[in-house]
Amino acid sequence: MKFLKKNRTKNWIIKLFKLTDQNSAETFEMESKILFCIERIEQLTELKAKTFDINYQSIYKTKSGFEKALKSNKELVYCFVDFDSEKTETYFSISNQMLNLNEKPEKDTIDFSLQISTKYCDRDSILELNRVIINELDFDYGYITQLDSNYDSGTERKIKKGLFSTSVNILEKDHIWTLTKINILNGTLKNLYPINYLNKSHLSNSEQKKIISEFGNLSEVNNRIYIWNLTDYEIEKLKKTKRTELKLVE
Repeated sequence: MKFLKKNRTKNWIIKLFKLTDQNSAETFEMESKILFCIERIEQLTELKAKTFDINYQSIYKTKSGFEKALKSNKELVYCFVDFDSEKTETYFSISNQMLNLNEKPEKDTIDFSLQISTKYCDRDSILELNRVIINELDFDYGYITQLDSNYDSGTERKIKKGLFSTSVNILEKDHIWTLTKINILNGTLKNLYPINYLNKSHLSNSEQKKIISEFGNLSEVNNRIYIWNLTDYEIEKLKKTKRTELKLVE
């Protein structure tokens, strides 16, 4: 018997990071920012948010129930919003992990991750969405890439399919990024992507600035964030020859 294979599509992957201390983590308006992101994504894709998860434990199937829960929840550590992803491959999450720790570190990050199927928006649309989100949520660093639908958006690696289940390898470099992302205002880059969002620290080091100015295309998003576009060829060349100088983690 032959089984029909699901057509492979491509998805936009957006990752954004904001450095926090205890005060900025506690004053970050998770509720309004989550609702802002839902509204913008619904406007862009014409999809509707269908399922909502708060703090890894409470699942809501209606937007009205979710909004009530947001208002009543004192600490919003994590939120996942699904736009019927089984059909649309579109969802996002936002986490403010500082709030989840009894012993607060000096620094942590607010992490935003969004996957949108490319059939709902083109490059210009995704760039505009990201510009608006960066400005509204005040992110410090991030990137956009495109992955086939058989890749996991979290690890950005291919999903392994077994007879009855799927899995993704978690590598040491994933843990290294978790520990070093607090240095995003000290010039650290996770990796190189087709679209990179940099802050002024990435241009304050003369060696790093020289490389960034000589490769790709650099322009301003706002008065503190820059967009750096690279071709696949430039990405591979820089990874091979300038990894240390660019402070790449992966």
